[in-house]
Formats: sequence, C-alpha cells, structure tokens
Amino acid sequence: MGKLMTSTSSTRLVCYYDSSAENRVEDGKFRVSDVDPNQCTHLIYAFSDINAQHELVPKSEADIQRYESFNGLKTRFSTMASTQQDRKKFIQSVITLLRANGQPEDKQRFTLLTKELKDAFEAEATDRERLIVTASVSAERAIINASYEVAQVAMHLDFINVLTFDFHGPWENVTGHHSPLYRGSEDTGDNIYSNTDSAMQYWQDQGAPSQKLNLGLATYGRAFTLSSASSNVGASASGAYNLMTCTTCLYLEDVTIQLIPDQKVPYATTENQWVGFDNKDSLDVKVSYLKTNNFGGASVWSMDVDDFSGTFCKQGNFSIISHLHALLIPAAPIITVIPCDGKNHERLPVPNDPTSYYNCAGQRVFVVQCDPGLVFNVNCSCCERNNLTVYKWQYLFLLTKHPTENC
Repeated sequence: MGKLMTSTSSTRLVCYYDSSAENRVEDGKFRVSDVDPNQCTHLIYAFSDINAQHELVPKSEADIQRYESFNGLKTRFSTMASTQQDRKKFIQSVITLLRANGQPEDKQRFTLLTKELKDAFEAEATDRERLIVTASVSAERAIINASYEVAQVAMHLDFINVLTFDFHGPWENVTGHHSPLYRGSEDTGDNIYSNTDSAMQYWQDQGAPSQKLNLGLATYGRAFTLSSASSNVGASASGAYNLMTCTTCLYLEDVTIQLIPDQKVPYATTENQWVGFDNKDSLDVKVSYLKTNNFGGASVWSMDVDDFSGTFCKQGNFSIISHLHALLIPAAPIITVIPCDGKNHERLPVPNDPTSYYNCAGQRVFVVQCDPGLVFNVNCSCCERNNLTVYKWQYLFLLTKHPTENC
C-alpha cells in the first residue's frame, strides 16, 4: 500500500489579541475565550509591562489568569508553532521600552537582546522544539533608521511583524488612509514613504530576508471629521470621529464606498465624516502583493476588533480574519491510500470519480484527469469514448512507499 499525499507550504498569519478588549461593554467585550485559535498560525498577547527590576510582569492581576487561558489555546492549534507566549510578550515590552526611551546605543542593545534571546532559547531546547524569537517593528522610515540594525537583527529573529498601518490618522489635519498599499499621487515630502509597499521594500533593502517579513494588516478603520466641503483624500479635517471599535461595517451601511486608485484601498464618506479602511477586495490585493514579493505572511491587529461574533456585519464570525485565513493558509493535504502491485504505469480507478484515475510511475503517483466527455474504463485501463484513448496529466503527487512494496 502507498500513501498519496499532496505537498504544501505554510504561510504565516499572525494575530494579535488586545487584552484591554475585555473591558469593553456589551457586544464589544472580547475575552480570551472568544479567540478562535484555528484562524491563525500564531497568536500574540498584548501587552505586558517591565517593572523597576527589569522583569517582565503582567499589566494587572487579571492578566495572570488571562495568560494561563491564552497559553491554553495552544493545545487547540493544528498549525501553531510550539512557543511560550510570555517570551513574545517580553520581546514586545522591550521594544516598547526602547522606543519610549530611545538612545543612540539602543540599536546595538536591541541587536544584542535578540541575539541573547535566540542563544538562550537554543540552549534551553535540549530535547524539544526551540522557542521562537519575534519582533513587532515600525514601518516608519525614520524610526527604522533610528532603532534597528536591520540585517543583524534579522539574523536572530524567526520572523518580523512590520506594522504597516496608522501611517495617517485623525491626529493630522487632512484626511488620509491609515494603511495604503502604495504611494499616493498627492504625497510629497516624507509622506512618499508612508505606505505599505515603501515600508516592506525598505526592510528588505536594509537586509531583512523577505520570507521573515510579515505584512501588517488592520481590521479597523480610521475616521476623520471633515472641516470643509471637500471629501477627497487630503481634504481638511478637524480631528477624530468616534468610530466604534469592531463596528466599521455599521458605519459603512448605506454609504458609497470609493476606491483610492493609486493606493488600492477604499474609503467612505457620509455627512461630515471620512473613514479609511480595508475590505475584502483591498485585502485580496494586499495578499496578492505579499505573495508576489515572496513575503513570509501577514500579521493582523487585531482579533478583538474584527467582527468576532458576526453580530455587527452579519458575515460570519471573524469575517476579516477568516477571509485572510482562506487566502493565506493552505488547505490540509488530502491523503488517499491506494493499492499498488508493483507495476509501473498501472492505472487504477479513483473512488467516486469516473473521470479520473491513479497512475503508478516509478517513484511517483499521478492523478490523471480524462479529457471532457471521457470516462476511465477499467477494462482497457484508459479514458474511452468511441474507442478513443485519451488522457491528460493534471496533478503530480509524491508517493510515500510502504517499506515492503514497490510501485
């Protein structure tokens, strides 16, 4: 007997969980128990603190129990790498500390931190899988230059989450999409770098391998209050609009959605409000972009801001992250056991599919699809119609042989 197996390559989908979401009211409240661990390959708990003794500590007493519940989710993962979330939280808290208290030598210190973490994890993993070392990093070029020795840091990190969102927001006096894919035609000065493509390419140009880079995606929108009659990109704005977290789709009811053509992202306006966001169409474009550029995957902020219960958008639970899962995570391989008597080019019927057959050929097994209108005939071991023998190669699979049998 032999096992017919497809071969697949994994793609990362890293999802953040913001523990402060448990403090929301009513339908917006999001607990660890609301996390669906099957949607993402990795989960990151946000956030923890560093105390005066330079120790990683929970932000509150309630976080201690949440850590245990969060770590317990690992037992439900089918594609999750073996890791301890407190290590990730430590890395995130160190990054936050370094940015808040930036010094010229912090670039070198951060590099040393990543190296020492990697070395310690390797030493600790004697007979088990090593803990992973990751970082969430800025997409702003000035911060990248000031904070990271990119090539050296990338050597020690298993993957890098580039936070390619919040390029613009209501803290500015004009409208702008917070997570554009490309540079806008009206962008000038440093704003020409305030886009996903520029950030990802810059990290790569500075020495980070593309496969270690995860492209940042946001499940939320950024809204502005307009201060003039114009509603275009770059229109005058007077501050934030109180857009409810996790209910962007409610804001978009009965409004016209417009595309920013050069930046490949949508926005909508109603009365004096302007909101930039990502929808399934723009996410399709971004995922296509990351695949074309051979990036390792995506990181999403955050699970708790997606419509996790399906209450608001009526598109199912975790409508955005579920869509990303379908785009990024390969389907589980199909495993079929077939008989094989040792003859090359032996043809065998595929159960419940008369238009296909298995074909043994040396060290491989092929699934062959008959041409349209033809069916496989076991008597002649061929695809037949009016005595015409036709077949076409369609899918190639590696064969895992039984030790005592040949194909």
